[in-house]
Formats: sequence, C-alpha cells, structure tokens
Amino acid sequence: MARIRMLEAVAGADFSWAPGDIVDLPEEQARGWADGHRAEWADAEPEAARVEVAPRVVTTDGVELVVVEAVVEPVEDTGADPAPVRWHVTVEAPTASPAPAGGIEDDEPADTQPFDPGEHNAPDVLAYLATVSEQEALRVLNAEAAGQDRKGISKQRDAVLEQARAHDAEQAAGGDQQAAEKAAEASRGGGRGDGVETR
Repeated sequence: MARIRMLEAVAGADFSWAPGDIVDLPEEQARGWADGHRAEWADAEPEAARVEVAPRVVTTDGVELVVVEAVVEPVEDTGADPAPVRWHVTVEAPTASPAPAGGIEDDEPADTQPFDPGEHNAPDVLAYLATVSEQEALRVLNAEAAGQDRKGISKQRDAVLEQARAHDAEQAAGGDQQAAEKAAEASRGGGRGDGVETR
C-alpha cells in the first residue's frame, strides 16, 4: 500500500476525497493518482527550499572583503547527506592595509628620512654637518636649536655654516671645471661623448 495526499476533491460511487485527505491505495493506483495535480505522495516530506548565502571573506587582521561573485560548484559525490559543495568566491582586493593599533606606521625607509639631530650624539651630529650643504646644515642646526640645543653644537654654528658654504663652493667649482673641460674638448673636434678627456 502507498499513501497519497489529495490536492483536489474527487468523488466516486463508493468514495469521496477532499483536498488534504490522506488516502491509502495499492502502489499502482497511488502512482496513477499522485500526478502532482490531483494528489501527491504523502510519505515524502516536502523538500525545504534551499537558501544559499554568499560566504563572508575576512582577512587575518579582521578586514572584511567585498564579495563580487560567489558560485556554488558541485564536487564529487561522496554519498554524504547533504551532498558536499564548493564555493568559488571572487573578492575585491583591499586598497590599503589598516593602520596598526599602536598608531600609523611610517613605511618610508629610514635612509630616506631627513637627518634628525635629536636621535644622535653631538660628535655624530658634527660629523654629519661636515659633509652637507649650507641649506642642510641650516636645517639641522635649527632643529638642534629647537630641540636639545646642545652647547657643543650651538657654539660651532658659525664654523659649521662657513664649512658648509666652502663645501657648496667646491661642488660648484667642480661642476664648472668639468663643464669647461667638456666645452674645450668639443671645440677641438673631439670628445663627442659624455666623458671628459684627461691629459
């Protein structure tokens, strides 16, 4: 015997079924009635509608990424109930990493940051000042005056600036000398290259 649930009213000489009635019939007769219009199988539980919700994608530091597309792909049937599936997810790449909890991290390499006299002892500051232009020397001396203002450095301000001016003049003279040598070589018909001919 098989069990069906009536979907519409049906009456005959010796029976009368209303919608919703559960009727037991021989298998063959039940198959004829359970066509989905007049009746349906009563033993089969109605299949719950499957709702697919795209997964949340989060980075290790807790930033939620924007899901552009999420598709469910079937995988090899393992006999498990429910059958396994695989998500294929496309996300937008994050534009920038969030600042660390301790504050904004400076990504600029240390060797490209301006010299800070406050981070060095006085002999190191003076050694640095001996190698720079007047403009850089002024910047460092002003930063020193606004910061630690060490007497060993401030007393040598004039000497440091004079040395920086001499350094600038030497650099300029070296450039002028090289330019003059190139011009002389070109006027003699040689030295078409970038190099300076030395004699």
